[in-house]
Amino acid sequence: MLSFIKDIELPFKIPTPDKTIKIAITGLSRSGKTVFLTSLINQLIANDKLSYLNEKLGRTFIARLLPPDSVYVRFDYYSKIKAFRLKQPKWPKATRSVSKTTLQLEFKSEYRFLENQIINIELIDYPGEWLMDLSMLDLDFKEWSAQMLELAYEDKRKEFAKEWLDFLKGVDLYGECRDEYIDEHLHDMYSEYLKRLHYGGFSFVQPGRFLEPGDMKDDPLLLFCPLPAPVGVVHENSLYAAFERKYQQYIDEVVKRLYLEHFQSFDTQIILVDLLKTLENGYDIFEDMHLSFKHILKSFTYGSNNFLKRFFNPQIDKVIFAATKADHIAQSQHNQYKKLLEMLVWDLKKELDVRHIQTEVTLIAAVKSTYDVKAKVDGKVVDCVRGIVEGEKDFSTHFPGNLPKYTSDESFWKEANFHFTKFQPRSFPMRDNHATDHIRMDKLLYSILKDHV
Repeated sequence: MLSFIKDIELPFKIPTPDKTIKIAITGLSRSGKTVFLTSLINQLIANDKLSYLNEKLGRTFIARLLPPDSVYVRFDYYSKIKAFRLKQPKWPKATRSVSKTTLQLEFKSEYRFLENQIINIELIDYPGEWLMDLSMLDLDFKEWSAQMLELAYEDKRKEFAKEWLDFLKGVDLYGECRDEYIDEHLHDMYSEYLKRLHYGGFSFVQPGRFLEPGDMKDDPLLLFCPLPAPVGVVHENSLYAAFERKYQQYIDEVVKRLYLEHFQSFDTQIILVDLLKTLENGYDIFEDMHLSFKHILKSFTYGSNNFLKRFFNPQIDKVIFAATKADHIAQSQHNQYKKLLEMLVWDLKKELDVRHIQTEVTLIAAVKSTYDVKAKVDGKVVDCVRGIVEGEKDFSTHFPGNLPKYTSDESFWKEANFHFTKFQPRSFPMRDNHATDHIRMDKLLYSILKDHV
């Protein structure tokens, strides 16, 4: 009845206030952060494969990348997409530091007399390994060392830590230290232990900078490791005293500074999860990943931690857990894949829900590198995926294994025998008006935008 209002024209347009959505994107190494960011930008700029988003929003928009912020390292979208557009496309190199990119979305106004709505999406990318260090903030060196040594002596980690633990027993940690290279040797052995854990599929390592040093590579500030608590007197020039000082310096100058500079007033936290790793490596790795996410989410305790409250003013009102690489599993298995993620984060999700934080569990493939086919395996017709394996030229069919309906079954973890092939990505379209194929990226984008448009 009042539709004529939409057609009213004024000699000037009434401005509409700009909005900014700040999104923190986190994931442990190999979770697909770089691929996710490249695809997200590509999808919004092209906007030809976001049917669900466009239908739900019901508004036309254009997207553009804004110039880089002089304060932050910019996510290098153009070099990443160049790797995808090669004749033989490659997965782009992962980012190793904090980066920030801003996308501007301009939505067509429903009324002629109103200016178009502008929404800026700030995408901040963090190495997940760095975030795990946050839980060190409220621990002194003695407390942190006790926690790390307790973990190292667990059956599932002890073999990885054996060389470092055995060496510790033969070193005078509390008397005056006369060997100027012993701190470097201890650090290297502890770092090797963390690397062995990492390559063995484990996720929880501290300090995270020992795996992903970023701009601190070869920095002497990192020359420390956990040590057993002293029983008697500690010499001021002992290894223990030196490591204790470096640990506190690391907390004050690296960990605390990182979060003070970057972790403020996010609207949405997206946590990317590589579930394929847990399926290939078993229940211990599944549980270890759960431990990692507990520590990562301590960076967003939403006022429950008085210590952190002194430093942060968190504004996050939504956390999205997204299982990546869904294209490695046939579509018929997607519901079970999502249930596995729900099992991994159920207690974290429950805690966030109690604190009135919206949570969502989903699965995605930011870049779809396979398609579904049926094939015979051991005389049975099963759902498989077909793609080009890295290093090969032709398509081939692969059966990674079937997920059970109930992943909490102990028998599932004992009998699971999954092997996931590393596929080459499909070539991205050469022009920006066409995006790559994906799985559920449009639904994830709707979850981000729906409360702001």
